[in-house]
Amino acid sequence: MQPQTKVTFDQSTFQNMKRTIRNMSVTSKALRHDPTFALDIPEDIGIKLNNGCNLRCKHCFEWASDGFHHDMAKEIKNQEIEFSMLERLLEQTRERKSRLFVWGGEPLYYSRFDDFADLLARDPRNTTICTNALLVEQKLDSVLKISKDMTLLISLDGFEAENDAIRGKGTYKKVVQTVKLLLDLQRTGEYQGRISLSLTISDAMVTKLYDFMAYFEELGVDTVYFVFPWYIPSEIAMKMDDYYAQYFPWLEAAQQQQRYSWHSFSFRVSESNIEPLTAEIDRINERVWSSRIRFQPALERDEIRDFILGSEKPAMKREQCLAIANRVDVMPDGKVNPCKFFPEFTLGDLNGADLKDVYHGENFRRHRETLGLGLTPICSRCVLLYNYGR
Repeated sequence: MQPQTKVTFDQSTFQNMKRTIRNMSVTSKALRHDPTFALDIPEDIGIKLNNGCNLRCKHCFEWASDGFHHDMAKEIKNQEIEFSMLERLLEQTRERKSRLFVWGGEPLYYSRFDDFADLLARDPRNTTICTNALLVEQKLDSVLKISKDMTLLISLDGFEAENDAIRGKGTYKKVVQTVKLLLDLQRTGEYQGRISLSLTISDAMVTKLYDFMAYFEELGVDTVYFVFPWYIPSEIAMKMDDYYAQYFPWLEAAQQQQRYSWHSFSFRVSESNIEPLTAEIDRINERVWSSRIRFQPALERDEIRDFILGSEKPAMKREQCLAIANRVDVMPDGKVNPCKFFPEFTLGDLNGADLKDVYHGENFRRHRETLGLGLTPICSRCVLLYNYGR
């Protein structure tokens, strides 16, 4: 259950929600009859512009001390998506107007971000950019030109002391300064998009979420997302190793000696803080807010403990992932992946192939067929199951 809000949907948000519901309905019905079904072209495309980032956040599954990016070769760590591939992606999805979720690394750290913004200005899409916001002012002209029907999803993990302990000294003040600038530009109409914050819940913030929300509600941000850490206990990660070896031995990563990415999801809320966190959520739910609040995932009260402790059992009564039939993520090397967080599920390559051919290729078909038998041990730790599942 999500907290109550006074916010009403504008026309753009309403149409976008209708589009999501319609496509999920089509996908769900089709998968009942054919587990290998997929839309003609993905409705949603995640684009990981780069692997590089200008921060080293302590909870990051990519760049924290145990993050899987540290296992990459140097040239891979610095890899960026080819601009020509972005041009082809937009061209091949123009008729459907596939929605874009742009991430990294840090997407504004992408060396050709200004060119990418020009590309989006010529072919506008519903776009979300997940950013730490440190480069927004530097890239402001590009951000403004593509801001219509865009959401800047800005990561901020608490007030100054809590945030800076995770994201680095001085980041809180810099990000809040940027948020205030964007809000001013939103009021004048120069910035036409939405301003949202994403906070990954930590031990230091379990009793301060209400105050955090109250502060940014007063500033006027559109939405605040409180994200439960996608914690994967070591025993579940090892169970996933066995599952992967059994069901996906034909994938490239299964044939290499490596530590799989799901062993990097170690950030968590302590068990001793579950009760204080639950009480804080109750407090938030007691009032109606002027900004939207979204817990991610939208856990019921009796699901909080199991999720925080890393249960393999999905929350929200989820049993099936629909993202495998209506969404993909494109990595910086051009590889295509249906399981956003986990690059081991690379199923195709856009270097020399069209998106449609890859998306309907044999590898994707086999992956959908396998997931049609049931979820993996780590599916409960993936945002796509909760945003695109049933």
